[in-house]
Amino acid sequence: MNEQVTIRQILVITDGCSNIGEDPVDVARQARKQGIVVNVIGVIDKNEMGQQGHDEAMSIADAGGGMCRIVSPVDLSATAQMMTHQTMQMTLQQAVNQELLHVMGKTTEELPPEDRSRIMQVVDKMEEEVGLQLVVAVDMSASMKEKIDTTREAIRDLTLSLQVRLGGSRVAVIAFPGQGDQTTKLVQPFADEIDMRSMEHSLQARGGTPTGPAIAHAIRLFSSDSDRLLDDDVDGPRRGYA
Repeated sequence: MNEQVTIRQILVITDGCSNIGEDPVDVARQARKQGIVVNVIGVIDKNEMGQQGHDEAMSIADAGGGMCRIVSPVDLSATAQMMTHQTMQMTLQQAVNQELLHVMGKTTEELPPEDRSRIMQVVDKMEEEVGLQLVVAVDMSASMKEKIDTTREAIRDLTLSLQVRLGGSRVAVIAFPGQGDQTTKLVQPFADEIDMRSMEHSLQARGGTPTGPAIAHAIRLFSSDSDRLLDDDVDGPRRGYA
């Protein structure tokens, strides 16, 4: 079963409030309806995000069924890895609870301690073996200029941490805003490894903060990649799990 299951996540890295395009909270809600979890990391340095930016980050994660953390740049790498792995566990735990409710009329929390422990061992094993598709959407507004190097390193470290999993992990990267009048730019299509030279060239600070369009772009990436997998998979289609 695990080989046919793919968990889909969006990780938004931003340091402020959206000011271009559609409401990112509404778009995150649309992602969740499609089985895609949206996590948000708010990166603060000398300047705080402000209450509006903080509230928006929390609301995006809540609407997307994910987690939100506000951290300093030095903690970005560890936080990105922690959130990605914890969200996988959360997604699998929700799926297991749904199955237990259907079969036994109980959730994991209602089981005896010994049975609950066995269930959690199964969840841990599944986390290592299921497939993962992750889109990292990086805020490249002008205020992120001093955080770009740290952000590149965090994405590289996250990708390396995922490569040790037994299950396949494919990562894509979107920058927002894009070049010129583009609201977003695809920096890295879904791949097993990140092209750091492309990241060096493409992640440049500029313009405003179109967070909503970035999440919408990420959703479209999942759809196009799923179509490609259906064409390539001779053993049968993969399905999302959220």
